[in-house]
Amino acid sequence: LEEFLPTDDPAWDPNDVIQRLLISGYQQLILFGIKNGIPKPKNLSKLYQVVQGDEETPSAFYERLCEVARQWTDSDPERESDNLTFVTLFVGQSNPDIRRKLWKIEGPNGRSIEHLLEVAWRVYNNREDVEKKKQEKEQLKKDTRKARLLAAAIVQENQRKGPRPWGPPFKGRPGPTGLS
Repeated sequence: LEEFLPTDDPAWDPNDVIQRLLISGYQQLILFGIKNGIPKPKNLSKLYQVVQGDEETPSAFYERLCEVARQWTDSDPERESDNLTFVTLFVGQSNPDIRRKLWKIEGPNGRSIEHLLEVAWRVYNNREDVEKKKQEKEQLKKDTRKARLLAAAIVQENQRKGPRPWGPPFKGRPGPTGLS
């Protein structure tokens, strides 16, 4: 250790090739110590700010979530102990249509990020079909509404064509309005 990271001035000559390599290694060790000497601050709120976009694929969202976790926490998606955290974050912050499907998964497969990604991809790829069915359903509702309005207008017009009685409503009948 003293050879590569001396505490006293080693008087290395930067013009000598071998000593230049020692200086370079010394610099790299110093930088490594600076980067890793102080523990990384845990900022879990950054993880909860990562939300899947409407057009973002499930894999891209998971990668972005892992990247933020590596940057702002000491959590690692590869570690078994952190797996449940990433599963919870992935399910909770996915798009609403994907989230509804992922909430329904139970059992040991519900804890596997690979299985969740597979289901999320199925939902993501079926979005167009679901959207198409939704539009067809809305069009059917509009058509039904138009047909009912047209039928009501025809019935109403047919009711008006009969003879209209003229005169006071209770003519000839006894009572307060009658003229008997």
